[in-house]
Amino acid sequence: MQTLPELFARQTATHAAHNAIVYGERVLTYDELRARVYTLAAEMQARGVRVGDRVGVLFRNSPEFVIAYWAVLNAGALAVPLNDHYQQSEILYFIDACELGLILTNASYRALCETVLPQARTHCELLLEETWDALPAQTDWQPPVVDPHTPVMFQFSSGSTSTPKRIARTHEQILWELDALAHALQLTPQDRFLGVAPFSHVNGLMRTMLSSFRAGATLYPAAFERQPVAALIERERLTMFIAVPFMFITLAQTRFERPPDFSSLRLCISASAPLPNKYNREFHAQFGHYIRQLYGSTETGTMSVNLSDDIENTLDSVGAPLERVSFAVVNDADERLGAETVGQVIVASPWAILGYDDLPELNAQVFRDGFFYTGDLGRLDAQGRLYLQGRLKFLINKGGFKIDPREVEEILEAHPMIKEVAVVGVPTAYGDDRVKAVVVRRGPCTQVELAEFCRSRIADFKIPSVFEFREEMPKSPTGKLRRGMLNEPER
Repeated sequence: MQTLPELFARQTATHAAHNAIVYGERVLTYDELRARVYTLAAEMQARGVRVGDRVGVLFRNSPEFVIAYWAVLNAGALAVPLNDHYQQSEILYFIDACELGLILTNASYRALCETVLPQARTHCELLLEETWDALPAQTDWQPPVVDPHTPVMFQFSSGSTSTPKRIARTHEQILWELDALAHALQLTPQDRFLGVAPFSHVNGLMRTMLSSFRAGATLYPAAFERQPVAALIERERLTMFIAVPFMFITLAQTRFERPPDFSSLRLCISASAPLPNKYNREFHAQFGHYIRQLYGSTETGTMSVNLSDDIENTLDSVGAPLERVSFAVVNDADERLGAETVGQVIVASPWAILGYDDLPELNAQVFRDGFFYTGDLGRLDAQGRLYLQGRLKFLINKGGFKIDPREVEEILEAHPMIKEVAVVGVPTAYGDDRVKAVVVRRGPCTQVELAEFCRSRIADFKIPSVFEFREEMPKSPTGKLRRGMLNEPER
């Protein structure tokens, strides 16, 4: 098995009668999933989609996302998962950056997409989910042959540039990561995955949606709402809960009339942001489970997960590296540091990418000698477990979504009443950040007005929740912005 379509064919044959997806009253077996995926893939080919073409997938967590994603791969195309919070300018950016020729979506996003498509540099069409049931069924369709070393998916990573960086992952890299996760987490067809982390994001896609499929398990896509999610875990006896910190924290702080029964859960895993120990212990006190922290990135995939038997004393560790993954901690001179010494975390992994697309200068800085320089600060203990200590850069982490401050600043700089603006993350008690904009005004403007200005231009999670108005920015004698002082009171 060398490609994802081969994995799809194997799993849907091996587990044909087993439930692949349960979504409310809807149930799809693996055999029914295969029929729907092949039917849609065949329609895409009939519309001119060829091997190597790029196709966007724009849905909330649902069976349709799963069907669309696998259909793109089985048509031989590259999948580009799109965040369902994106606004016009963001959708337009991804259409052009990936040269999308088709977007699979539904009526909820039709108006948004149709507003954007005429502005795109490339010709792009929509294939709406509401038309899928009328397509001629395909039961003996064969996917085209693809090279396992070629890209199968584009994802994007925020960073020090003002625009997201495109990342291409191959069939081989994704299969290797899925194999490592299945082995480390001891996944089986009897597992039942809660699917609340967004499938458009690496955490929900790789560690929930695709890991469930790789195991031949059952996936339960859902929106995150505390009472319905708790009821779903109890009613369906779910075993795997892989999400982001704010979801676990929200449940830990909810006072239920009757404590829900989470005894079926085998593993609770948090990723994409640090989870403070306080809330981990609160979750354990209420539900009887400690949450294991996982470390990964879009560039590297999953690197480690804390599966320690001594979890009570290692709550804030992200664990030891997965099999075939190597960690090191280095100083500014690129020298390896010993145990309990803080430095930059670098990682080598067979499923990590080798570089960003079309960014040779940045690649030379962060991909060196087989290692990816993460920009994370951390230390290793004597047992080789990693503890993260912060970031070298100024990325904002909002509920697991990474936000480049420069992207938000560029939006606000276009407002006629803003003279200067700087955007920073303000740490919260929940382990993530609030987005804060510090503004020097050119003329009168209010927080409400500026938030509304952002609303149609960027995703809602990127919009500052705090606007602070100042007379001037803190700067060095040479005029460089002292970003670290933006969370201090103005003097």
